[in-house]
Amino acid sequence: MGVDCMDFDQYEVDLNAKCVCGCMDGNRFHKIYRFPNMRGASVASNPKILGFSEVGYRVLTISFLSETEYQVENLPGFDKQILDCEDWEEAEGILRRIMAL
Repeated sequence: MGVDCMDFDQYEVDLNAKCVCGCMDGNRFHKIYRFPNMRGASVASNPKILGFSEVGYRVLTISFLSETEYQVENLPGFDKQILDCEDWEEAEGILRRIMAL
C-alpha cells in the first residue's frame, strides 16, 4: 500500500468489524480515527467510486457521542462532510486539522 499511517495508529478505533461495503478488498483499507477532542474521521483508501480506480482517499468527518458511537458532521473549518483526496498527504493534512480542533 505504501501509506505510512503510524502517526495515527494510536487514534485508530476498530468499529469496522461488521463492514460489508467491500472497502477493505484488494489494497484498500478503511480506518476510523477518534482523537482526544472526540472528533474524528473515517478514511477509506481507493474508494469504489468513479474516478478512484487506483488512487485516492475519501475522508468522512465525524463527531463521537461516546467511545463507540459517532455521527457524521460538518466540523468547524470544513465546508462539507465528505472530502476526496488525491493522495495520503492530503488525507493526513485533514486528519491533523481535525485533531487540532
